[in-house]
Amino acid sequence: MSTLQNTLKQLRLSGLLQTLDVRLQEAVANRLGHAEFLELICQDEVNVRQQRLMERRTKAADFRGLKTLEEFDWNFNPTVHRKEIFDLATGNFIRQAKDVLFLGPPGVGKTHLAQAIGYEAIKMKFQVLYRSIFDLVRDFMKDEAFNQQDRTLRRYLNPELLIIDDFGLKQLPKNSGEHLFEVIMRRYENRSTIMTSNRPLEEWGKLLGDVPTAGAILDRFLHHAQTIAITGRSYRLKDHATAAGKEDKNKKTKSKSDEPSTAGAAS
Repeated sequence: MSTLQNTLKQLRLSGLLQTLDVRLQEAVANRLGHAEFLELICQDEVNVRQQRLMERRTKAADFRGLKTLEEFDWNFNPTVHRKEIFDLATGNFIRQAKDVLFLGPPGVGKTHLAQAIGYEAIKMKFQVLYRSIFDLVRDFMKDEAFNQQDRTLRRYLNPELLIIDDFGLKQLPKNSGEHLFEVIMRRYENRSTIMTSNRPLEEWGKLLGDVPTAGAILDRFLHHAQTIAITGRSYRLKDHATAAGKEDKNKKTKSKSDEPSTAGAAS
């Protein structure tokens, strides 16, 4: 390792170090000036650092699975308005500390869209955290037992965008409403939150086992929230039906091929 390479390593300029040999050859071949060469290698370092920052923030977001808007099947469910979703993907609602609520039955794309918007937010250098409602309750109950609620609360309050998924799948444990209310109340008009729910708003009190708390949560959350209702069939069931249809077709084809031919039967 040359003295220059060793110096770059000590300065933690790994992006510059990775491309140094190529850039030196490019500088000689194109007769680049000192300023042009310096600009190139500095940009290489910036690019590497930005990519690593993206990777760290994506990992910290703890997505269930990385989803993008490009992967979403817009043709399957026409009730999803593309313009509305791409407007959210600009991040303006995060800058304005507004909230978003996705409502609809399971499988219509709520989770995919919420995570895809979160990923776009990370590209814009926002800090994002994804948790299901069950993760949230479990985190607070666990740290409550160890008297570490403040640490958990900070984790939920710090991100510019918090995504709370899967509300309404089943009734939540006792005191869950208090934990959710604390998060929503503290983030209200300070940070943005996206929530997804499989149940209509009037059922939230039953799901939380606390009607007054549910009312207080909705009062704050919906004040500046954009509600997006999605209807239609389940995308997952569509895939299942397609697979089942192919399997049934293969069975019929195999069954026909196993039947004795007419000539064989006559002989």
